[in-house]
Amino acid sequence: MPNGNPAALAASTYARDTMYLRYLTYLVLFLACCAVRSGPARADTTQFTETQVKAAYLFNFAKFVEWPASSFPPVGAPLVIVIIGKVPVGDVYNALNGRSAKGRRVQVRQVTRIEEIGACQILFIANSERGRLREILKSVPALGVLTVSDIRNFSNLGGMIGLVTRGEKVQFEINIGSAGRAGLKLSSQMLKLALAVYE
Repeated sequence: MPNGNPAALAASTYARDTMYLRYLTYLVLFLACCAVRSGPARADTTQFTETQVKAAYLFNFAKFVEWPASSFPPVGAPLVIVIIGKVPVGDVYNALNGRSAKGRRVQVRQVTRIEEIGACQILFIANSERGRLREILKSVPALGVLTVSDIRNFSNLGGMIGLVTRGEKVQFEINIGSAGRAGLKLSSQMLKLALAVYE
C-alpha cells in the first residue's frame, strides 16, 4: 500500500484496474479467435463463461512463464497442459490444442486419477480436487511444473497460481516462492497484474 496516502492509493488502484482491463481485452480477443471455429463472436465479455476465461488465463500463463530447459523434452515436443478433476472442458479447452506457446504446440489433456497426470508443464487442479490437494501437489515433480487452481486459498496452500473470482472479474494470486522452488520464472507483467503476490 502506498504509505496510506489516499491520492497515491487511488492512483495505484486506477493503474491496476487499467492493467486488468487491458489484459482482459487480450483474453477476450483470444477467446473470440477460438470461437471462430463454431461461429461468429461478439467483442464483449458477457458471452464468455468463467470457465472460458480461466482457459484463456492458462494459455496466457504459458506465454509469460519461463521453464528450466530440463523440463522440456526435445525440440518439437508439445507444451502439455493437464487438467485434473471435474471441469466442463468444452470447445474452448479443445481449442487450445494445436495453438502455439513458447514456440511449441499446446496439448491439453484431462484426467481424473493422480497417476494419469504424467509429464506436463502446466497442471490445472479443479476445485473438485480440494479434498486431495495435498496428495496431488506431492505427486508433482519438484522442478518444471506450473500449478494452477481455482481452489480457495490455493496460493497459500502450496500452489503457484490461484484463480480468484471477485464479482465479474477472474483474477489471480501468485506464490512466487513455490514457483521459484520449481525453477520457474514469472514475468514482471504477471506479478504486476496479480491480485496478491506471496513469498
